[in-house]
Amino acid sequence: MAKRYKAGKQSCDILKEIQALEAWQSKIEFTKEQIPLAEIGSTTAGPSTFTPEGTQNNFESRELIYKAALESLQPNNESHKMIALCGMGGVGKTTMMEQLKKEVQASKLFDRVVKVVIGENTDLVALQRAIAINIKLEDLKEETKDARADRLRTIFEEMSKQGKKTLVIMDDIWSEVELKDVGLSPLPNGFKMLFTSRDKRFCTHMGVRSNSIFEVGILNDAEAKTLFFGIVGLSDGDDPALQKIGEDVVKKCGGLPIAIVTIAKILCNNNKAAWEKALWRLERDDLKDLESITDRIFEMSYENLKENDDKAIFLLSALFPDDFDIRTEDLLRFGWGLGFLKDGKTLREARRDMEICVNNLLCANLWTKSDRMGCVKIHDLVRAFVLNKISEVKQASIVNIDNKTEQYANETYERILLKCTGMTEFPSDFNYPNLSLLMLMDGHRSLKFPEDIYKRMEKLEVLSYEKMHIPLLPRTSEHSTKLRTLCLRSCSLINDDVSFLGSLSNLETLSFVDCGIRWLPSTIGKLKKLKLLDLTGCVDLCIEDGLIMVVLLGSQIETVMSWRNFHTGYLH
Repeated sequence: MAKRYKAGKQSCDILKEIQALEAWQSKIEFTKEQIPLAEIGSTTAGPSTFTPEGTQNNFESRELIYKAALESLQPNNESHKMIALCGMGGVGKTTMMEQLKKEVQASKLFDRVVKVVIGENTDLVALQRAIAINIKLEDLKEETKDARADRLRTIFEEMSKQGKKTLVIMDDIWSEVELKDVGLSPLPNGFKMLFTSRDKRFCTHMGVRSNSIFEVGILNDAEAKTLFFGIVGLSDGDDPALQKIGEDVVKKCGGLPIAIVTIAKILCNNNKAAWEKALWRLERDDLKDLESITDRIFEMSYENLKENDDKAIFLLSALFPDDFDIRTEDLLRFGWGLGFLKDGKTLREARRDMEICVNNLLCANLWTKSDRMGCVKIHDLVRAFVLNKISEVKQASIVNIDNKTEQYANETYERILLKCTGMTEFPSDFNYPNLSLLMLMDGHRSLKFPEDIYKRMEKLEVLSYEKMHIPLLPRTSEHSTKLRTLCLRSCSLINDDVSFLGSLSNLETLSFVDCGIRWLPSTIGKLKKLKLLDLTGCVDLCIEDGLIMVVLLGSQIETVMSWRNFHTGYLH
């Protein structure tokens, strides 16, 4: 009975998705007009009710909050200039915010919706830069925080004078943000702000009125049971014994949606013994606080992954910043460089296995879907669980460190992501001899690197630079013989000179996405182990005569990402 119910429900859901896609397609209007950056229009009507992610249920406790918040966001509602959604981690604040965002965009309540993610480490420079990009500024050239704030304030005032209605969303606020330092105070006419935070005190200090703070709480018992049993596909009367175990499991989840959904997906299609074991594990250590219970559920979901590659790719994904749109292609390339996904001998086979891995992690609720094509997201609670609780790989994600790494001065780290926002000089004490993967992001043009940095990382296998104006690249094979993956995205190279890369003899994947290089020298032909070359976004590229034949005939390359389009071609 349970299996028939679940199959029928899945079929019904699929049919609804098909009907929705058909309706959406029929309303598409084709135009040759250029669409402004960060102005997202929609021809479809937004949802009128709040539906928790991954379910078909409308819960009354959320519905009232959702409708009240939506009413407050109406541009003609002058009594609510700033609105906040507050509640504990994992309760669904960001999910509700995203649905509100889609609703106001679909209804065209605002001319522009600007969303930025704050996270645990508030970085005003990164925040100002993100807002600038969202309002069609390439970057802020001003050197000081105050000058950047004045520039943004002037732009906002001009937008207000033009009658533009703008919604600014700040997601995941962990501490008070001084809006004046950002350039958002005083708030111009026609502007509204929407915050999400775990602590409503921060929102109050930032000027949100008490009647504009909407607290998103846990689900009540009936809603929690509905959510759980709807996912596992068990209806009343199917199996009383299993029903009782499920109710006890739900009680342990404390009404927290992320915990309920994750444990339900673990138990889908499992037998009674698996349900009993799950309940036993939740009760065994008499866990009393929701954080410990949630960590235990994440641990169970992680251990439930059957493939080692699934576990390895999942751990790797936790390095990316909060709320980051993680490109699965990046995970593939980084994973390949670290020796994952080796059931297949080719990148084509590895990409196939990566698709299976993505599906498995989404089904396990360890990842969530992203609005961006080819990307996934990891919830901040899941990410924190990996970085703090799983010790299989020593890794750290470091942001906003003000030119210092003392707090992460552990030479045993094997993987590090470092956001370089605001840095003028790379930390001189950056010494990690066991490092196999290094990701550097968001570096200013004035950032200077120590020349001997690669001498300290002789085990480095994967190197990634993203939005780094002038990255320091390994210029000899002396200290980079193990490097197998080198990825550059939105970086600048001095004189477009990449000839030195020919000395990196073990390189297998090489990427210059949106780096705008204009010259591909013949020395690239020395990379005999190269399997992937990505030149996407290099639109003015000139290739040295005969290089393509040298690369194709002299190496093992099987994939070229075209500099003329965004499609992958496989070479045989």
